[in-house]
Amino acid sequence: MTVQLWEPESDADAIHAPTFAVVMFVLLVAVIAQVSVVMRLSLPGGGPDLVLMLLATAALVLGPVNGALLGFLTGLFGDLLSTHVLGQTTLVFLLVGYLVGLVADATERSAVVALAAVSGAVAVGTLADVAVAALLGADGLASPGHTLVRALVTALYAALLTPFLFPAFTAGLRRIRRVRRP
Repeated sequence: MTVQLWEPESDADAIHAPTFAVVMFVLLVAVIAQVSVVMRLSLPGGGPDLVLMLLATAALVLGPVNGALLGFLTGLFGDLLSTHVLGQTTLVFLLVGYLVGLVADATERSAVVALAAVSGAVAVGTLADVAVAALLGADGLASPGHTLVRALVTALYAALLTPFLFPAFTAGLRRIRRVRRP
């Protein structure tokens, strides 16, 4: 049984400026909140990755082109706020946004797909970030075992938070689209 969560857009690759601007603002605020609040909390396993969760949710709703563009801009903003090589997070977020957007186009939209896509994207994004850092020669990387545990913990947090985040996100997008129509 499949539950229809939202109406699919007629042109999934179209970029709707008001929607895109609001989602981009939310993602930029999430980057700042991740760095200044979430990373400072002493949660088991390090806490959730809000930025990857929101990016995956946006890509799932808005499609691969919007997901890739949102991932690129969000990753670039995150790179500018960090001390690692410029482009590291940009590459990972761009790929995550695009690939999750492809999953949205290829599958029926249901709560199970959203949960699996967001959780999987967070885990893969966490692993990919460490892999790209290793390829770029970053010092002080965590052990492979610690990295795998971190990816699993962030995926678990995503699985726990997505049932609340996804409906709120889609309702907000519906509201933006309703306000924008005459």
